[in-house]
Amino acid sequence: MGAFEQRVLALFEQMHPLDRIARAGYVLRGVTEPESIAAHSHFVAVMALLFVDEYPDRFDRDKVLTMALLHDVPEAWLMDIPMPAGDRYLKEAKLQAEQSIFERLFDGFPERYAEYHRELMDPRTPEAQLIRGLDKAQMMMKILMYEREGRGRLREFWNNPKNFEDHGIEPVSNLFDAICAAAGKQRPR
Repeated sequence: MGAFEQRVLALFEQMHPLDRIARAGYVLRGVTEPESIAAHSHFVAVMALLFVDEYPDRFDRDKVLTMALLHDVPEAWLMDIPMPAGDRYLKEAKLQAEQSIFERLFDGFPERYAEYHRELMDPRTPEAQLIRGLDKAQMMMKILMYEREGRGRLREFWNNPKNFEDHGIEPVSNLFDAICAAAGKQRPR
């Protein structure tokens, strides 16, 4: 077995927990059997695929799909820290830890992976803004589905404007409007 195969095997060994780590915000609000981080990342990647195909001249396809697939990999080590506590007490430390973990996990792989992950931490490019917006949109779509199934105490999600950050990407804003319309809710601004 070659060095590349060894690196792939080691990476997947480290990423393995992602399919069992439940999204903490849902657990804290009583959602039974909530989606895992891996499931969330998969849904974000599918959404990203749909958006880059719908708007082919607006985004770098490779960058968007890479970002979508890899955006939550550090949570295999760091776990899923719920947004209110993470933002209030750990924001900078969490961002630094995520980037450090990412770089360690992807050591020996193309440097662009770490560069794209760094972009996500400070979303100034259209691709990073799209993924950050879709990350929230996927969460709100999941909230809508869980509420329709009668799972959890999720009302507070609809009142937090941070859950609807579109990062200036109009198609993401339109998606948030559609999600709120489907839920019969007003979008907080």
